[in-house]
Amino acid sequence: MSMFALRGIVVWLAAITTVQGATIVVAPHGTDDARGTHQNPLRTISAAADRAMPGDTILVRAGIYRERVAPPRGGMPGKPIIYRGEKLGSVVLKGSNEWKPDWQSHQPGVVFATLEDALFDDDVYVDSANPFLVELASTPHERDGKPESERYDRGDPKLSYRCGQVIVNGKPWQQQPFLSEVETQTGTWTFVPGPEDGGGRIYINFGTLDPTQQQVEISTRRRIFAPHIRGLGYIHVEGFVMEHCGNQYPTNFWNTPKWAQAGAFGLRGGHHWTVRNNVIRYANTVALDLGSSGGDNERKRAQISGAPYGADNLIEKNWFLDNGSAAIIGSGSQRVIVRGNVILRNNTHRFNGPKRYEHAGIKFHYVRDGLIEDNYVADNPLSEGIWLDNQFPGTRVTRNVVVNNGARGIFLEMSDYKFDAVLVDHNISVGNRGIQFYVHDASGSTVMHNLFANSPADAKYGQGVYIYQVTARTKTGYHSLYNNLFVNHKVMLDINYPSHRSGPQRLDHNVYDAASEDRQFLINSASDKPSPWKPEEFFALIQSEVGEDDLQPLRGGSKVALTLDEWRKFWAFHGLQNDGGSIVRKGMKVSYDPVSFELRVMLPFDPATVGSTGHPKIAHDFAGHPVPQDGNAVPGPFQSMSRGANRFKVWNGLPLLAEGMLP
Repeated sequence: MSMFALRGIVVWLAAITTVQGATIVVAPHGTDDARGTHQNPLRTISAAADRAMPGDTILVRAGIYRERVAPPRGGMPGKPIIYRGEKLGSVVLKGSNEWKPDWQSHQPGVVFATLEDALFDDDVYVDSANPFLVELASTPHERDGKPESERYDRGDPKLSYRCGQVIVNGKPWQQQPFLSEVETQTGTWTFVPGPEDGGGRIYINFGTLDPTQQQVEISTRRRIFAPHIRGLGYIHVEGFVMEHCGNQYPTNFWNTPKWAQAGAFGLRGGHHWTVRNNVIRYANTVALDLGSSGGDNERKRAQISGAPYGADNLIEKNWFLDNGSAAIIGSGSQRVIVRGNVILRNNTHRFNGPKRYEHAGIKFHYVRDGLIEDNYVADNPLSEGIWLDNQFPGTRVTRNVVVNNGARGIFLEMSDYKFDAVLVDHNISVGNRGIQFYVHDASGSTVMHNLFANSPADAKYGQGVYIYQVTARTKTGYHSLYNNLFVNHKVMLDINYPSHRSGPQRLDHNVYDAASEDRQFLINSASDKPSPWKPEEFFALIQSEVGEDDLQPLRGGSKVALTLDEWRKFWAFHGLQNDGGSIVRKGMKVSYDPVSFELRVMLPFDPATVGSTGHPKIAHDFAGHPVPQDGNAVPGPFQSMSRGANRFKVWNGLPLLAEGMLP
């Protein structure tokens, strides 16, 4: 039995051995001095949290709750504290308040009102409780502003965005950094600070709408559900909608406390949490953070001594929708399971550029023995699908659907391992705008039985796989690519020369959508930073090793394009029998329908004739069918694949929700 199957049994046994305690009831018509029963409920979840002891359940009835919930204690093994919404979609926890100020006219269609300090009661931060007084650490909307001008001598030093949000009739309106922009664009707003950065005004362009007849909400809290105490354990949170908060973009979170990783929902170093069946949407930046590190932006830093920070958390069957930057983000997790989640349309603020690296559908720094499995990660603009950064030993990324994201599909960064430190298998990475599988400054992956398809023709790079060195901080080598399907890319593989900070690679039993004469296999010179060779030197080097006079130089020779036969000769020169069992076949086609979840794969050959490389951790394919270990497995994620037209339904999990919809 695999390690991952055993882990599932442990989680199941923990669930069935939970000891039930008291039930504390919360309802909108309650009062916080009530008994907390069905007949006499409390009014706030926070009041219930103050009373809850290990084994207790806080049952929250339908309604809207405008508060930051900060559990003061955790549960115990077999006796978790459970926070439960009575019906998914009906219990809404908001980081915003309704705002009905005395509107003043600025010009036709544009009004303003003054903020009151009393609106902001979540006063625990190293900077300010008022998110409108806090500048975003990096500039959104693909602009370069004050933060970038301070760091890079670029951008407009007067251009500044704030952490606050303005929500009109349930939808966040777009912030603009200058009043002059708001004056000409309906559906936008800006914040103009008051004297000494206190108070200040919000200007909103309502166009033809009467502001007094609209529901206007502003983010009055910077988080929605997060303890103040770090390291609480054994807490379950299930059945809530969480929306609207004024949190920060986590630029340089590791050395700048005020820019900590702080999601709308945060585990604060918690361990043995279960987060299930929640909707987290419309956060200003990050939806959920977890892990043992990631910074701390609160003034008082109480923590549980000796707690297993960031260990054994389960994030399962949640929706992460329409958040400003990232869905799930964490630093320093052990044995975390992220499974069965729907992650759609995040990075709505379109962070992109220098010092805007902390967004993705799922992004982990230093995850050990993690499992990222069976998630649907799609349509996140300018964003990676799944990104593992700065070490990931023992982690597995498997059976995920990663489609149509605005940057790379699966991204590995910053590690220095030998072969087989992380396993990436049976994923469907299709139509992502950048590269389907991307590696820089990282070593040690095993990439097996994946489908990498349909890199857009107008993509800047458009590779199925791109591996290279961008800095001198670590190494890039020791990757194994076996039994994968590569379909419809400008370049099948682009891998750095195996010397300097690079190293050996292992490739075999892959199928490439190319003809035998197509030069779609690239060796690049980015084996160190700066490159060890001038372009013309590098081209001459590859020519001498391959023994061909008509090779194709790219970018002046810093990349050299090869046919599959030339590719094999290159690796053989370095003592590596790479892609000896791989084949090239033109005519493969892949299409995906996100409405029916139908994946179509056309194969003009019998995949059972390719052969395979086995792996001790791989027992089942994407659909749960056995994977032969005798060298006769079919390449790609489905063992039932055959010559001709193949159709697979690739998602049977949570329904995909359109913007503004709830389950």
